[in-house]
Amino acid sequence: MIRKFLYLILTNLCLMSCIDDFLDRKPMDIISDAAVWGNESAIQAYMADMYDNVQVEPHEWKTASEGFVTHYTDESLRCYTWGIPYNPTFPDNWLNDFTGNQTRWEYNKVRAINEFIEKIPDASISQPEKDKYLAEAYFLRAFNYFVMVKRFGGVPLVKEAQRYDGNNIDELKVPRSTEEETWNFIAEDLDRAIAGLPETNASGEQFRATKYAAYALKSRAMLYAGSIARYGQVQLNGLTGISADRANGYFSLSLAASEAIINSGKYSLYDKNPNDRAANFQNMFTDRTLHEEAIFVKGYSADKGHSFDYYVSPESFKVSYGNNIGPTLELVEAFEYVDGRTGILVTDSPDGNPIYYDLPEDIFEGKDPRFFATVLYPNCPWQGGNVVIRRGIIGSDGVKVPAAAYSDRFAEDASYTLGGKDGMPIQGDATRTGFLLKKYLDPVNLRLAANRSTTNFLVFRYGETLLNYAEAAMELNRSNEALAPVNEIRNRAGITPKSSITMEDIRHERQVELAFENHRIWDLIRWRTATQVMDNTVFSALLPWLDYKTGKYVYEKTPNTLNSAKTFLERNYYQPIPGVAQNDVLIQNPGF
Repeated sequence: MIRKFLYLILTNLCLMSCIDDFLDRKPMDIISDAAVWGNESAIQAYMADMYDNVQVEPHEWKTASEGFVTHYTDESLRCYTWGIPYNPTFPDNWLNDFTGNQTRWEYNKVRAINEFIEKIPDASISQPEKDKYLAEAYFLRAFNYFVMVKRFGGVPLVKEAQRYDGNNIDELKVPRSTEEETWNFIAEDLDRAIAGLPETNASGEQFRATKYAAYALKSRAMLYAGSIARYGQVQLNGLTGISADRANGYFSLSLAASEAIINSGKYSLYDKNPNDRAANFQNMFTDRTLHEEAIFVKGYSADKGHSFDYYVSPESFKVSYGNNIGPTLELVEAFEYVDGRTGILVTDSPDGNPIYYDLPEDIFEGKDPRFFATVLYPNCPWQGGNVVIRRGIIGSDGVKVPAAAYSDRFAEDASYTLGGKDGMPIQGDATRTGFLLKKYLDPVNLRLAANRSTTNFLVFRYGETLLNYAEAAMELNRSNEALAPVNEIRNRAGITPKSSITMEDIRHERQVELAFENHRIWDLIRWRTATQVMDNTVFSALLPWLDYKTGKYVYEKTPNTLNSAKTFLERNYYQPIPGVAQNDVLIQNPGF
């Protein structure tokens, strides 16, 4: 008999009654083996549940305090004045899920997968089907361990489904393996998955893993492991950190996995609109077809939607929340100009006087097209209108009159609102940086309510594969092999290619190409640069001011309007191990 799944006795043992998994959704506590493993529909449902439960960290994922992952980086500022999750320093639970405050200690999911791995060989289906299902299970188990190891370092490696008989708690307690052992186990599971997964899936199975999805996870995971070995430090006898002499081995594994995807010829950079590079890049994320760049996708539908547009849309285009992500000026200026110049915006002339721009968008002329696809900027065209953002109006007397609230009118001419319909008042939930997010937002459907968005999430895409390849090659001192993939990315973007390459160039390319795809936080963590990037750092805003006399715009660079700083502590490179007080074989991470 298959019992209701139990949490592994690795965390708070009293939580064992609070189980939420596939079998719990059945109207009975015990289901016979024959009812599950003798029925292909039941097997498919079991597999679908395992896919649905793996945390791929999509764009919709909200963390503690109803924030987004990007808020914990230099990419963006949370616009709301309440519940700011990073002030003054990141709380211990900063990477928890908002809903249910889950810690991502994934052993309920691992147990479900281990049960599946044990039972599927005896299922009443054909051998090719068994082999494919088994390979998918290894892929999903590797993904769940990847979710854990990048948060906690070494974790208990549980390879079989544990069973609680009412009197064997001590035997179910498993100590942490080293971080190196955990990354190695992920690689082993992915090799099993690669061996058994098909190169492509049949129609109707497009959201299931293929051989190249497993290669993509291996490319990313081994790159992370190599970085931790090279830039981290070993603590707790290897429970966190990896010996530096292992770095090249992991980078080589990452490079080989990326190479397998590249050499397959099955993927290429999205290029359906080569005459408009900004629209092309924007459309890649809203195109619901499984296009040439998509390696593995989390799909959404009308009856299984998400709330990203609901939380992120501009003020005059929102239903309720809106405005939740404000890209920083630092990120905006990371986007170069198409001719390869640095992306620093020019607000003043050489003599120090402000430049008057005829249109607010003129200051961005010549920027990397990916900027226009990623960020909503002042006067940006959007959904049949324009995003009107300003900090206030400069009166006829030359005095700046800032907006306090959205409803504030300009006393000199009441036909103007001080901040514009999407503007920058201090009161309310407004952009704190002068910018809002565009990437992933539906450009057609207006005012999407909660759970009504259907934009898919590209878990793995070919652009990341090229950047992974370039970084691994550079780490292996093969810079001659790192240049071409970076230039392939830049050529698609429509900006000047590079004639030589440095590691900083590659990291910069990741920052702009992968912005808001939930890579940045993990990049800063694995490079061990988060403590430098966010060291009581107040990220910046660009304030647009309308000059009433001329009808032109001037800009001011300032700290963000909340003057809110971010600090990433050394201990934040790992999350606290949950349930240590209830499990005497677990060792807590440093600093907690």
